[in-house]
Amino acid sequence: MASIVNDPGGFKRISFVNPSGDHKAIRLGKVSQRSAEGVKYRVEQLLECLNLKRPMEPDLAQWVTDLEPRMAKKLANVGLIPKPEVKAAGTLGPFIQSYVKGRVDVKPATKEVWRQGEKGLLEFFGADKPLSDVTPGDADAHKLHLIGKKLAAYTVRKRFQFATMVFRAAVRRRLIGTNPFEGVTVQATMPNRSRFVTRDECSRVLAKCPDHHWRLIVALGRYGGLRCPSEVLSLRWNDVD
Repeated sequence: MASIVNDPGGFKRISFVNPSGDHKAIRLGKVSQRSAEGVKYRVEQLLECLNLKRPMEPDLAQWVTDLEPRMAKKLANVGLIPKPEVKAAGTLGPFIQSYVKGRVDVKPATKEVWRQGEKGLLEFFGADKPLSDVTPGDADAHKLHLIGKKLAAYTVRKRFQFATMVFRAAVRRRLIGTNPFEGVTVQATMPNRSRFVTRDECSRVLAKCPDHHWRLIVALGRYGGLRCPSEVLSLRWNDVD
């Protein structure tokens, strides 16, 4: 009913004829013969259900439920299973929100820094982008997009560190099979721009600030020693003694 085809370069695909008599194929990529045999067995079970118009056995239904999203999409594209509904947690915007909210082990200032990485991802991909649809090529394109915006190399690197972390979490939660941002590198070194700002200079800056919000930001940075913008923007009244 189905057969394993060995393509050049070690790639494999499952070839079969659907109930309508059309030839279909599922590309597996570089996998072991044993893995290919396992998929072939399941494809034949699914074909039997379609041909006999009977429901799946519990074991087969569970296998379909546990499928990695990309493989489920391949099976759906050839008509073996219904198209899987995209779960909210499997889309970029809701997943990032859930992930950041759940990181109770980091300080609010860190999450403030992450916000720029989140904003960049959502602007480029959109909040409704399924995690499983983001490819390594998309990650490369996102890198070029950030560079094209004339962002500093160190800023691009920090944003990619955030993206890599988010997609690594998605892999660990089995929402996707691989991390598309893994292996995308951004070379950057922090420029040495250290310089002592005198009280006189700070006073002149404060005099030019348009309102009390900006005067507070400058004062917290110069006299409070807070990092700006992360620690300044995450400061709350209950932090003040």
